[in-house]
Amino acid sequence: MGYEGVISTFVPTLDIKKAYQSEGLNLLYFRNWNASWYKPYKYFDSLSMINASKVVKLCSDKTNFLSHDSIMQRHVKWTGDADGVLINNGVYAGRCDDGYWWTAPSCRSNTTECVPWVTGGFGWGIEEYMQKSTIFQIPMAIGVALSWATYTEFPFWHPKSHFYWWIPDPTFLELQPLQMIFPPHDRIAYSKGDMSSATSSVSIDKLVSKDLSLLAPNVESFLSNLKVTMAQMDQVLLDQKNTSDSWRDTMCRWLHANTEVWQSWIPDESRCFPGFGLYDTVLESFTEQRVNTSNKIVCQACASGTFSQALSDSIGETYICVPCPLGTSQDLGAAQFCKPCKSGEYQDEIGSRTCKRCSIGNYQDESGAEICKSCPVDTTTLGLGSVAASDCGCKADHIDVNIDQGVIQCQRCSEGLRCPILSNLVDLQRGASDLGPDYVPQVKAGYFSAVHSPTEVYFCSGSDVCPGGAPGSCTGGLVDTPCAQCTAGSTWTGSACESCGVWRQALWVCAIIGVFVFVMLLYWLTSSHVTAKATVLFAVSASVGMLVMSMQNLGLIGMMTVQWPEDLKGFFSICQFLLLDIDSYGFSCIAGTDATTRYLLSALIFPAAVAWLGLCYGASRLLSERHHWIGPKVCSTMGAFLQMGFSTMAATSLAPMMCYKHPNGLRSLLKYPDVICGSGEHTAMLAIGWTLLIVFVLGFVALCTFAVIRVPQWSSERNHKLVGACRFLIFRFRLDSWWFGVPLLLRGPLLSLPVVLATDYPPVQILMIAMLLTSFLVLQMITWPWKVPMLNLTDCTVSFCVTLLVTSASLHVNIVDSTMIQFAEFMSTLMLSGIAAAMGIMCVMTTSALIYRTALGGKQEIFFFNLGTVPSAEKLAPLCKMMAVKLRDMDVDVLSAKLAALAVFDMRKVTTCITLLATEVAPPNEDAVTFKFDARINSSSFDPSLVKPTVKLQPPNSNLNLPNEEEATGLEPQLAARFPLQSEWV
Repeated sequence: MGYEGVISTFVPTLDIKKAYQSEGLNLLYFRNWNASWYKPYKYFDSLSMINASKVVKLCSDKTNFLSHDSIMQRHVKWTGDADGVLINNGVYAGRCDDGYWWTAPSCRSNTTECVPWVTGGFGWGIEEYMQKSTIFQIPMAIGVALSWATYTEFPFWHPKSHFYWWIPDPTFLELQPLQMIFPPHDRIAYSKGDMSSATSSVSIDKLVSKDLSLLAPNVESFLSNLKVTMAQMDQVLLDQKNTSDSWRDTMCRWLHANTEVWQSWIPDESRCFPGFGLYDTVLESFTEQRVNTSNKIVCQACASGTFSQALSDSIGETYICVPCPLGTSQDLGAAQFCKPCKSGEYQDEIGSRTCKRCSIGNYQDESGAEICKSCPVDTTTLGLGSVAASDCGCKADHIDVNIDQGVIQCQRCSEGLRCPILSNLVDLQRGASDLGPDYVPQVKAGYFSAVHSPTEVYFCSGSDVCPGGAPGSCTGGLVDTPCAQCTAGSTWTGSACESCGVWRQALWVCAIIGVFVFVMLLYWLTSSHVTAKATVLFAVSASVGMLVMSMQNLGLIGMMTVQWPEDLKGFFSICQFLLLDIDSYGFSCIAGTDATTRYLLSALIFPAAVAWLGLCYGASRLLSERHHWIGPKVCSTMGAFLQMGFSTMAATSLAPMMCYKHPNGLRSLLKYPDVICGSGEHTAMLAIGWTLLIVFVLGFVALCTFAVIRVPQWSSERNHKLVGACRFLIFRFRLDSWWFGVPLLLRGPLLSLPVVLATDYPPVQILMIAMLLTSFLVLQMITWPWKVPMLNLTDCTVSFCVTLLVTSASLHVNIVDSTMIQFAEFMSTLMLSGIAAAMGIMCVMTTSALIYRTALGGKQEIFFFNLGTVPSAEKLAPLCKMMAVKLRDMDVDVLSAKLAALAVFDMRKVTTCITLLATEVAPPNEDAVTFKFDARINSSSFDPSLVKPTVKLQPPNSNLNLPNEEEATGLEPQLAARFPLQSEWV
């Protein structure tokens, strides 16, 4: 907003009037200044009338425009006035004959006819009026006032002159100057340097906001209506100049005097413009009418959520604010329309500032919607504001299994699949997603699925063979489902499949031959003499055997379906070497890749070894008698071999029964994952396994059980052959714990049994194996069966540590399902019942003690409390006397030799017996202390009445009251029954 300012040559009104009145000459027009036709100088002062000291020596002042070479060259170019310039060494400068004034060609020869034209500054407008005076033959003498004060006073000193000025400006208003009129402004000519046309007007503006019409339309309307003529502006300027009042007072005086002028400027307050609406200032709310109301109605910018709508009434056109309809919104104020909601958005309320984004599970593919469209059942969207039906997809942990476009069929992802939101079968198969890597469905590490059926997930033996990712991914060249074996002609080395090579096959041939040779050597290694006392060689062999057995047990524990840490898995794999897990050592190089064939060959190892020993025994009978193999020794060798590999044989027979469940519902064999339980291969393997289990495993256990039951009788009957055939079973243990070989034999199969019965339930396996190990630990501590005491301590320590190891496996169990929770509740109830039963027994014992009023173990003993019966004193006394006779008749050297041959545990029992007899049974005397080998408190110390009179011991040849020979002979069978085994008979 503003007005046009003008810079030009102005002539006082009086001068113009005189010329017009004298000869009708209008000096406002440039053509009437042409010296060839008229003599305008008659109405103006001449140069001689002007004080030269008031003007600048124009051509001597190097700061004005006449000294500019380019300006002067341009003057000559457009006017041809070469005489108006001086050229010195090619540099152009203006020509001033008297040094003060540049004269136009029309009066240059007679300066008395030149009309003075004065400007200020550095020569404002000189170039322009040099061209105009030359081209239009205006008799003009151009000069520059010496100072600004001189410039503003010059027209008053010489009112008969014309001067350079601009309007609006109050400086020369008293002279009432009028602007000379030249040809209309030619912008193109001016741009080239031709200044013969009038100068352009200058826009004198006040800058305001471009949104003024929207933000303050009444102000904009007022300013648009505001019309002030130049005469009115000059009136105000002259008034202020004459009165020297402030501009505010001057304008107020003008407004009071010119009411009819500004009254039309004020707009109608109820005439609203687009973006505004009628507003009731009393109710302070927008309204839709301005008639029939006494309240003041004004215009106000429409608020966000509304838009301005045109309204015609009896007064005229105006605008009202209307709420945005459904499906639209407007966040800006002073809006003329509401914006339809974009795709992915909706609005179900009127007058809304913004549209709502479609929630997750909904989309909108159209604009201006009032509601969103729902995705199909069981589907969702990635986020808010979905814009198409194609944005719908399956929820997290679900996958679209329909490959047809436009049809979604979601199913829950099974265990082993990672299904982010919007997963689909195509992305799973190709291993990529258009949404980015975070949205690619994948098979988890440790699981496998085939390419042709990617949602059918299988468990793998570990993440080292199944890395996960795209379906069909296996490491190290493994193939088949689920990454279970190498291709034909190669074998698994623990990290990759490698070619079998001739050397591996040769090693296996040598190993098979070595097994048969070892079985033969085993016959000769079982010829050592068995004594009650452990020799150094026996201790070494027993220690090695215990080490092997412990590692075999750890190998069986490693078969548990628990996610053991990787370092433990490596340790268990070493221990499983002693279980003769031949599949881990490239057995497929000679047996092929067929699982049934490999299993059959591994199961035949034990029958083949037994048959080989039988064959060797038969072959020895064809040789000379001194080369004959002894039958009982052959039987013991067979037993020793089966005992040595019993854990392996049991694990092999149970292998087809260890089926674990895959996430897809199928079951595979734990040892042969590529064999599906229930298939033809599995049926054949079951037949082989049950045969091996019944004939060799259970059959061998049955024979061993029968042997340990009958061997005491065979020993007492001096049946050396039968006892010798059982040598492998009893030679490692104390002769009073000869039976411990059978429980030890059963420990391996029992450790495998939980894996068979609860393959898919690691918590059950942990609990059952922990119970078995604890039971065996208790049995070991009670019996202390090994001949070497340190072996007993070591065996108990190992059992205790293995029990803790199994218990710690619970830390590696995954999320427990409802079945395991029910099992845990059952076991908790069972354990609490056991505790309650034990507490009940304590209560019964307490009650019994109160009733009988005698200490337990006294004369009135209770069978239940003593956990069995003991011989009566009447029967035991003759036997003690008989034994005393036998010991008395033995030579001391013979007795010493017999005692030296006893085992450590037997020797300790002898010393304990002597201490007991000397303290409690034999008459106490002063020398009784010599019979005490162990610390013991005499019961008579608590009851002095029990102290017996001291009886002096008689010499050995005294007449003791002992059984006679006939009585002693009758007691021998009883003694033999109490001491069943004799080491020299084994």
